[in-house]
Amino acid sequence: MAPRSPAVDVLADIVGWSGSPKWLPDWRITERLLGLSLPDDYKALLSTVPAGKYAGTVRLNAPTRTGYEGDLLALHREVMLSLKDGRKPPYAAFPQLPGLIPWATFDHPMGGELFWLADDGDPNKWPVVARSADGNWEECDVSAVAFLIALVRGKLPSKLLTPKPGAPAYRTSQDLPGAPNNTGR
Repeated sequence: MAPRSPAVDVLADIVGWSGSPKWLPDWRITERLLGLSLPDDYKALLSTVPAGKYAGTVRLNAPTRTGYEGDLLALHREVMLSLKDGRKPPYAAFPQLPGLIPWATFDHPMGGELFWLADDGDPNKWPVVARSADGNWEECDVSAVAFLIALVRGKLPSKLLTPKPGAPAYRTSQDLPGAPNNTGR
């Protein structure tokens, strides 16, 4: 389990989460498959608050046992393929470094993906990059958790995604049918 983080505690408080995730990612497997470490706040977040949807728009899914066990890239396979579909994105795709690693999707107002711009330096300093469905890009020099805090507070300086009006700050997906658990069922 990843250590707790003050930023994750702030986010959990903002969204009203006080429970425990029913399923904890195996970060050793995920990081071994990637060949690099992931940001500490992301690991702390998914070890504290289960996968779910933030502000009615950002869907955060933990690496699961679908695709390949613990494989973050298998979870976002179509996204990774779309980065190589012939249109030249402004960033390279992982495993090239610096390169994009997807960590979430969003669906309001238009939809798209959230990435880290990963390099071989400190993963806790990787910026968040957003790509909208229409091919526009934004780079935010914040961590994934700081990004989510700004989103649910309605203070995210983005032209690509906004909180969905009337949506709750957070809704867990751990109780949906087919959601993973630590028994593998």
